[in-house]
Amino acid sequence: MPGRGLLAVACLVFIALCCISVVRKFERERRLLRKLRGRGAIGEGSSVPLRELTDDERDCAESLAIAGVLTIQYQRCYVRSAELPVFRHRRVRLALSGGFAALVLALIVALLILHR
Repeated sequence: MPGRGLLAVACLVFIALCCISVVRKFERERRLLRKLRGRGAIGEGSSVPLRELTDDERDCAESLAIAGVLTIQYQRCYVRSAELPVFRHRRVRLALSGGFAALVLALIVALLILHR
C-alpha cells in the first residue's frame, strides 16, 4: 500500500494538471478571438472561413459558439462583438475563482502532509 506522501503528491499533480488544462483552453480561445477580430472590419463583418481553421481552432470555435461569442453560419465564423465584454468578465471571474480554489486545495494537501 503506497504511503500518504504518494497520495498527496498525486493530488498536487492532479490539481496542477487541471489548472494547466484550463489555462490552455483559455489561451486557445484568446488566440482564436484575436485571429478573428484581426480580420476584416470590427464587428459582425469580420469572419474567417472554417476551412482556414485548424482542427483545434474549429473545436475552440464550436465551444465559443456554444458560449454565445461566435456565430457559425455558411461555413464561416463571425465574432459577436456585443457579447465579448460579458464573456471576458465571466472568464476572468472563472479563472480567479478556479485559481483560488486550486490554491486552497493545494494548501489543504500541504497542511495534511505537514500535520502528519
